[in-house]
Amino acid sequence: MVKRISIVLDDDLYKEMERLMTELGEVNRSRFIASVIAEKIGEASKTPVASLVVIVYDHEVGDVAKHLTEVQHDFNDVIRVTTHVHLDERNCMEVIHAVGEGQRIRELTSRISRIGRGIRFLKVINVPKEAL
Repeated sequence: MVKRISIVLDDDLYKEMERLMTELGEVNRSRFIASVIAEKIGEASKTPVASLVVIVYDHEVGDVAKHLTEVQHDFNDVIRVTTHVHLDERNCMEVIHAVGEGQRIRELTSRISRIGRGIRFLKVINVPKEAL
């Protein structure tokens, strides 16, 4: 079952939404807005959520790779698998596939964020519980 709602956006926010949808190749506003809402609900959820934690880092800065490994060992209760990709001579990307309580995933992300030096990009993508 779906519910039809209406929302009000100021012009600047609407234009930014349209720009981002074009950039992402999304053509359905309802699906786009529902996905954004579901992602935010997943972030706040205490119920099980599936998440991808995407990290890009410079492995030559400090001990970033060592710190990432240490954090991952502390969260082996939610981490299912990690993939590692070499982007170039210095930069690596890891994608952590995690399943667990939203709060635990936020703790994982927060710990990674606190590594600081060397982390170039960090994003969490939550899969809505309806999709699980």
